Amino acid sequence: MPYDPRVTQLPPPPPPPLPAGPLPPPPPPVVAAAPARWRDQRALAVALVALGGVMLSAAVVLSAALANRISVVQDFKAGDFGDILNRANNADDFVDGASAFYGLTQLVIVVLFIIWQFRAAKNNEALDRPGARFGPGWSIGGWFIPLANLAIPVLIMQDLWRGATPSVPRGDPRWRSAKGSWLVGVWWGVWVISLLRFAATNSGLHGTGSLDDIETSNIIALVGVVATAIAAVFAAFVVWTLSRRQLDTLRAQRSTYEGAYEGTDAGAPPGSDA
Repeated sequence: MPYDPRVTQLPPPPPPPLPAGPLPPPPPPVVAAAPARWRDQRALAVALVALGGVMLSAAVVLSAALANRISVVQDFKAGDFGDILNRANNADDFVDGASAFYGLTQLVIVVLFIIWQFRAAKNNEALDRPGARFGPGWSIGGWFIPLANLAIPVLIMQDLWRGATPSVPRGDPRWRSAKGSWLVGVWWGVWVISLLRFAATNSGLHGTGSLDDIETSNIIALVGVVATAIAAVFAAFVVWTLSRRQLDTLRAQRSTYEGAYEGTDAGAPPGSDA
């Protein structure tokens, strides 16, 4: 009988037992989060700067209207009653018309500014600035929370200014310790002062209050409107400067990336399509 080597080999091990229940589902695939997309702010910044000039003009016109009504009140208190009824009507009509133009301009600026700030916050993410105190959603919601809206928007603006520091590399958490902006601080301080106009009733000459009350109310409103004009100038500088700083930071990051990967097909930094 010929020799068969299979006789001396061990049999194969039995297969592992099947689980009693159904097989568990495979683990979900790991999907990398898409990088934040860069948003070009240049056109919106130009529009806000132009509207800042319109707001300045509207504030000047409303200031002149309030000053005119205050002078009518003072003449009345001094006993100058010449054509007082006609002057009172004209003064109130002047203020009403100027207030409508002022309010409409302010509404447009507020809407566009909130859009600009939200997009700037998204650009801060595209610059890979981790650990921001407020997410982009707070750039909208922070304006509508009573009392908190006196602090949240300016804190966001200072974070955006720090994030737009070209010397800080992508992903470096030290961007939070970068220097803030005095320009942002001055703009916000003047803006808060301008809110005085809401504390005044801005009562007209046909109101039921006393002449002293009407004069005081219009003086407070005048101070608030003048502060608004100054705040509009600073806001235009803030929007323009911060938009440029973010773009300069993006270019600095792209330059660093291209210098490190020169000669490769790696492409530009994630999220930068500007």
